Amino acid sequence: MMKKIFKNLVLILLILNFNISLADDHLSNKDLIKDLKQKITEFDVKPFKKKSLFQKSEKYIEILKSQLSDLKKEKEKKDKIRALTNELEREIIALGGRPLTEGQDPSETDEVILSLRKQLEEIKAIKAEEKKAKEKAAAIALEKKQIKAAKKELIKEIKALGVKPVTETNPIDENNEIIALRKQLEEIKKTKDKLKADAEKEERIDEAKEELIKEIEALGAKPITSTQDIDQDEEIIALKKQLDEIRAYKEDQKQKEIADAEKKKTEEEFQENRNELINKVKNEIIKLGGTPALEFEVTNQDQYVEALKKQIDEIKALKEKEEKEIQQSIPEWFIMLPSGSEEVMYVRGTAISDDLQLSIDAATNAGLRELGKKMNTRLASKTKETVRQANIGEKVSSKTEMNRISTIVVKEVTVKGYEVVETKMVSLDNGNYRTFILLKYQIGLAYKNYIDQLKKSDVLKADFKKIENTQAFKELELYVAEFSGA
Repeated sequence: MMKKIFKNLVLILLILNFNISLADDHLSNKDLIKDLKQKITEFDVKPFKKKSLFQKSEKYIEILKSQLSDLKKEKEKKDKIRALTNELEREIIALGGRPLTEGQDPSETDEVILSLRKQLEEIKAIKAEEKKAKEKAAAIALEKKQIKAAKKELIKEIKALGVKPVTETNPIDENNEIIALRKQLEEIKKTKDKLKADAEKEERIDEAKEELIKEIEALGAKPITSTQDIDQDEEIIALKKQLDEIRAYKEDQKQKEIADAEKKKTEEEFQENRNELINKVKNEIIKLGGTPALEFEVTNQDQYVEALKKQIDEIKALKEKEEKEIQQSIPEWFIMLPSGSEEVMYVRGTAISDDLQLSIDAATNAGLRELGKKMNTRLASKTKETVRQANIGEKVSSKTEMNRISTIVVKEVTVKGYEVVETKMVSLDNGNYRTFILLKYQIGLAYKNYIDQLKKSDVLKADFKKIENTQAFKELELYVAEFSGA
């Protein structure tokens, strides 16, 4: 608070000095002298007079300024003392005291401040002692209250346990009462805990016994304790032993049942597997072109399986003989296929049928399938190389169109343009026929068809000039010219 008052006084002084400086800057000497005298007069003091009529105004102004400054300092000092005094008086009054300076002008002497500060410190010391005494009294009262409450609570607990408190029969001081009551309560609790533990143990034994009896009865046996007079612990032991024996017997029975079930399952699976084997052998006989033996021709399934196996062996032997005959009948031109070139391609085919014409047609179709594969590979390679050289691989539409045309040409190859060069039919012992065939195809025919299709394509019009200028395309044209005899 004192610091705040002092700061305000300093601020006021600064403002006053600033105003005087402004006046000095803006007023004439005559007006300045008049203003200074006016301000000095406000302090109820007469301004100093000039020492003589010839004294310079500037010098006189300095004298008046000095007088005014001294007056201000004096006033500032008195204001400060008065503010401090007021602050101290307020603190003393707040503590219930009566200031020593009451009715006096505090601005008359500095000693007033010292006396008020001493008075304030004395009052504070007294108040501190009074507070300490009150706190001590309150602590004692609280302790007594707590002791009384603790005593009351202990008596209540002891009575609740059905025992008369020792303090009702023995006149002792309060502190000792608390100790005695606590000791009595602990002893009662120990006794109660032991009785409770014994009771709980007895209850657990009864529960365990009852549970064991239920388990034994659930397993279809009669508990041995029903006919014996034995104590609780021994009953539990006997019942546990009986239960273990019953469980062991039941487990043996269960394992036996599992074993019987497994045996039955194994027999069923064996029978199922045997039936599966029979069906498998039958299907194999049919695939080999035979007719499975009838089941009623044998006495049991084992004999039937053996009969089917024997039948398979016989059919396989016959097939081997036929294959040997076929191998012996394979023509030389079929084994050693004529060499092809860029102008001509050779392919072969063979097939077996119970009809001669069907065997010829099947052999021809087999040869044409081989021709289609080879021609597709050849044209795909030519197309890929042409696309690369024409630099049109990024144009999906053009690339796709060329592949489409290639596919169409290959399909036409398998329909027309081929020539049957060699044919041989062999009659087999089982009545079937096997045909060997050799086909020849002029590749230039396919190349010509391919080039014609490229020229006709609307999709390739924009890129055909690039295609036409490739080395791959020019080679195709050369092959076509040789084929045509141009």
